[in-house]
Amino acid sequence: MMLVPDSAALQDNVRSFWDIQDQVLDAMEDFGGWFERRHVGTHTALEAAQRMCKAQTPVDLVREYQEWVGGAFQRVMADGFACQQFVPAFGGALSDKQENKPQQFETKTLHHAEAA
Repeated sequence: MMLVPDSAALQDNVRSFWDIQDQVLDAMEDFGGWFERRHVGTHTALEAAQRMCKAQTPVDLVREYQEWVGGAFQRVMADGFACQQFVPAFGGALSDKQENKPQQFETKTLHHAEAA
C-alpha cells in the first residue's frame, strides 16, 4: 500500500528541491572564505593592538594602525567580491526551477450581490 501517490510531477518536484538545496549549499560553501577572513581579521587586530601598545612614538603607532587598516580594507573588499559571486549563484539556484516551468495561477471571479 502506497501512502504517497506515484506521480511524475511529485518525483520531479522532490528531485528539483534537493538539487536546489545542493546548489545553494555549494554557493554558501564558496562564500565560506568569509569565516576565514574574520578569523584572520581578529588575529591581525589583536597583533596590531599589541604592537600599538608597545609603540615608542606617535609615528610608530600610526604606522601600525595604517597596516592594520590596510589589511582590514582588503578583507572588506574580498567580502564584497565574494558577495557579488554568491548572490547571483544563490538567486540562480532558486530561480532555475521556476524558469523551467511557469506557474499557472488559478483565477477566480468575484460576484458581488447588488444592494436592494
